[in-house]
Amino acid sequence: MSILLGLVVCLYGSTVTSVRPRGLPVVVAGQPQAVRALTDAVDRMSPGALRIGVVADAAAADRALRDRKAYAAFVFTDDGFALRLASAASPAVAEALVRGMAVTFPDLRIPVVDVVPNAPADHQGGGVAASYLPLVLIAAATGVLLARVARTRQARLGGLVGFMVAAGVAGTLALGGGLDVLPDTFGSSVVVLAMVAGAVVAPVLGLGVVAGTRGLVAAVGVTVVGAALCGASSAPEMLPTPWGGLGQLLPPGAGVTLLRSTLYFDGAGGGRAAAVLAVWAVAGIAVVLLVRERAGGAGAIPAGAIPAGTPAVAVESEVPAGLVVRPREAAAETSPSVSPREGGFRA
Repeated sequence: MSILLGLVVCLYGSTVTSVRPRGLPVVVAGQPQAVRALTDAVDRMSPGALRIGVVADAAAADRALRDRKAYAAFVFTDDGFALRLASAASPAVAEALVRGMAVTFPDLRIPVVDVVPNAPADHQGGGVAASYLPLVLIAAATGVLLARVARTRQARLGGLVGFMVAAGVAGTLALGGGLDVLPDTFGSSVVVLAMVAGAVVAPVLGLGVVAGTRGLVAAVGVTVVGAALCGASSAPEMLPTPWGGLGQLLPPGAGVTLLRSTLYFDGAGGGRAAAVLAVWAVAGIAVVLLVRERAGGAGAIPAGAIPAGTPAVAVESEVPAGLVVRPREAAAETSPSVSPREGGFRA
């Protein structure tokens, strides 16, 4: 555990110290000469930092931002050059691009237009990012508790579904009502947070049921690593390769992507994230169901399977845990050299 502590500390620290654009998708609109000049300048200053696409005009650039196909758009018009952003997709990316353009073109005053901004009370986007980590960790802890406390399949599944609903409502009330860092999308937020809770709890619960303590440690470890690689405070393209892509295949990363897509982009760019969450949730529930069915059907001795006259000692050596077999009265024999009371005790 001490070695794991050191590795996780390094992992979480590297998601801050190593953050920089790595193939960040952006678009450019304007004359071919201007587009080529900008591309050459970016490649010269920061090779591989941006993945630049070309669109027809400013309207097409805004559509790319709203569809989550790009984090920013560089638009050349007759009036000059402008930077258009979707800060709701990633406040850290928006800040990095503004700062980068100021360094790349120090002599230009570049107007910045935020096409898809964050909620007014969370204009820097830090509220959702800071609140997301405890949500994921509490969900993982809930999976541990359910695996330890719930003894039947019905209790486990009931606890899972109940926590999903309660977590969706409680998380939305905390983020929206308590912190006021969400737009006016209460129902959508409840659904997304419930999906995130289910995708985190179900695998922890399933591995805890099938593998005990080892399964719980492994599942919680994967959740902790996934939370570090989720990109909640930056973006997958800002993390070192291949960690950003890996984080999107784990519940924490897929959850924060779906949350942003649903709340600010009408679901655009959230299809893959929703599929990832569904796969993790269904896989965890399937493990819970299969383990319960094996426990109920394997090793059970049907009525009448124990032949008459079988000695009591032999029966006890073959009976699985939980099945009580009472020896027949005739099987108890009392030695004539002992008292009837002691003989009854021995029997």
